[in-house]
Amino acid sequence: MTILAPDSKLLFKGADWDFDLIRRVHDACGEVAINEMGLDPYPNQIEVITTEQMLDAYASTGMPLFYRHWSFGKEFARNEALYRKGYQGLAYEIVINSNPCLVYIMEENSAMMQTLVIAHAGYGHSHFSRTITCSSSGPTPMAFSTTLNLRAA
Repeated sequence: MTILAPDSKLLFKGADWDFDLIRRVHDACGEVAINEMGLDPYPNQIEVITTEQMLDAYASTGMPLFYRHWSFGKEFARNEALYRKGYQGLAYEIVINSNPCLVYIMEENSAMMQTLVIAHAGYGHSHFSRTITCSSSGPTPMAFSTTLNLRAA
């Protein structure tokens, strides 16, 4: 099976993407990260989310279970207003470093940005999370830590 775009030496052409492209990108990034760079990441679970879902994640500090208090609704409204007026950008991704590594990617990202996000978050953060040594007893996963990479407004 080839991971390149059909009839091409490129992984993809253009800014548009589909789920088949995301699979090819994930496989290509994994091949480089694991086979060439020697990374040891957790398996990835990639979820494509909307702008509204990203704003919701902002309000709950990126954690799926942190949305019970009224202040999170207030934070959602504030972030949404700033984003819609162009005063605030949104993250390209949210990563929950667990096993599997949960990578939430924005549906409005270009194919190139999806590639960078999968390489950075899906393999870089996941490898770091899996191999970081928190004590002398050996590698300990940093479950449920969150990373927000903000894009400039």
